Amino acid sequence: MADDITKITVTQPDAETGNGEAAPTGPETGDKEIDWQAQAEDYRNLYLRTQADMDNMRKRLEREKAEFVKFANENVMKELLSVMDNLERALAHATANGEAGSGLAQGVKLTYDGFKSVLDKFGVSQVQAVGERFDPNFHEAVMQREDPDADENTVIEEIQKGYLLNERLIRPSMVVVAKRPAGDGEDL
Repeated sequence: MADDITKITVTQPDAETGNGEAAPTGPETGDKEIDWQAQAEDYRNLYLRTQADMDNMRKRLEREKAEFVKFANENVMKELLSVMDNLERALAHATANGEAGSGLAQGVKLTYDGFKSVLDKFGVSQVQAVGERFDPNFHEAVMQREDPDADENTVIEEIQKGYLLNERLIRPSMVVVAKRPAGDGEDL
């Protein structure tokens, strides 16, 4: 019974009679047989593919939005790092001059600590440099210095701190890298 429903013969009205009556059917009249079940399955598959595409697009847009929100304030954080550097310099100067206990130095220290906690809250963290092996992904070598006590290509001094925002580098550490002292090379 299902086979009787799947094949339907469609006829065109007779153009010569003009009264809209159907012309006789048969192979000589060019009748079209339409497989409605196959066509319905094609449309169903097209619908399912479209739904899957829409679902994938929605997920991709959600990922991109989350990524955008996560790093939206990257430029602001980069600019604030120079303020952090200046506070660190002020603290280092006060300590070097023996003024660490003065009211001004204590105020700068409190400001620095508060500023650092705000940066931490927004996902900013410091790149570890001194004592680490030089990594061009996180460090920018500005100088090499001979150091017999350090392994070659090890960071021995940090000139400017580097920072990450949510594990993405926003500023590399400017570092001094150890090299083997002259005349200390191995003979070949």
